[in-house]
Amino acid sequence: MMEGWKYINLGDIIHIKHGYGFKGKYFVEEPNRNLLLTPGNFAIGGGFKSGKMKYYDGPINDEFVLCPGDVIVTMTDLSMKADTLGYSAKIPNNPENTYLHNQRLGLVSLKTNEFDLDYIYWLLRTYNYQKYIAGSSSGATVKHTSPKKIYSAKLLVPESKVTQKRIADILSAYDDLIENNLKRIKLLEQAAQNIYKEWFVNMRFPGHENTPINKETGLPVGWVKVLAKDYFYFKRGIEVGSKNYVREESENTIPFLRVGSLGSRDTDIFTDISLVKDKILKFTDVAVSMDGSIGLVGYGLVGAYSTGLRKVVPKSDKYGEGFIYCLLKSEDIQDTIRAYAKGSTILHASSSIDHLNFNNAPSGIANQFNSIIEPVYSKMLNLNKQNLNLKSARDIILPRLMNRTIEV
Repeated sequence: MMEGWKYINLGDIIHIKHGYGFKGKYFVEEPNRNLLLTPGNFAIGGGFKSGKMKYYDGPINDEFVLCPGDVIVTMTDLSMKADTLGYSAKIPNNPENTYLHNQRLGLVSLKTNEFDLDYIYWLLRTYNYQKYIAGSSSGATVKHTSPKKIYSAKLLVPESKVTQKRIADILSAYDDLIENNLKRIKLLEQAAQNIYKEWFVNMRFPGHENTPINKETGLPVGWVKVLAKDYFYFKRGIEVGSKNYVREESENTIPFLRVGSLGSRDTDIFTDISLVKDKILKFTDVAVSMDGSIGLVGYGLVGAYSTGLRKVVPKSDKYGEGFIYCLLKSEDIQDTIRAYAKGSTILHASSSIDHLNFNNAPSGIANQFNSIIEPVYSKMLNLNKQNLNLKSARDIILPRLMNRTIEV
């Protein structure tokens, strides 16, 4: 055993509290501040994922309201390979939201002051720990674990709390940079969306004061309402069975992107390049979900994409990816896509392209808009690329710090 390190059973140092079974009759689709957390809020590899939220509008017991910095683990996983089972996530510091401690999620607390909770958070994101939990899980289709099984995990840890904290600080610094970039991306997205709405919805584009209105169309002269399908189309993804998934990247594989990938911009599933043909997203492409999180729009992804996603392919060079992204994120387009998916299938959601329309600007205005939006979209892509690199570096360092391959 390494000097200054020791093996412990997790049950000797942590306690896991079960969540509450919130009543389904209070679940709502309309977004509000009460976020009911589920296993879907855990990213592959651990960490909090906010791409797909559930909302609650009913009585709340304060005992099951989570606080910023709380560490939780998921004890249920719907995937065949139990990709997230047992992994930890940390509650974001967002005072605008109330995060509810749902059933099948465990709230982690310390039994002893000899350990640092932030260190435990990272310990519960290590590969060997998670494989132990996944390997001891029960259930055929839906995988389950329990506090008792998590307690039985035997792991190597530093005895010094100072060392634990230093390890946690190093790893958390990566997440802090990632979070800062996400905030910058959000601001850029909002700025781009505001410009789109101002020009193409409110019709307050440069020179609108001096542009007469066409009495027949009700639009400024030179503008016309067009169908989106005349400017781009949704390209269907590929069906790849779980038997073709692989865990390690090689020269013959490519990342396989599923619906959840749009929210997290991350995946550790790969598939054989020979199976995917032309069903591949490049970094600048825009994609939209037609399954699960209907209408969710993503970008900055590279890999083969599933049938639950659609690649947005331009038919015209009049508008770039930045415009397409803003258009698909706009409220009226989102409402139309979801309306065609309401209580229906992915096929109906995909057919919404036939009903999407927008106000088409004269070439001069379109060029002006592109000249403003494309640099914004490029900045968003670059920040996203930085985050992918930061995640990759963090994930390389994590196991090496945890098994002392590299010194703190």
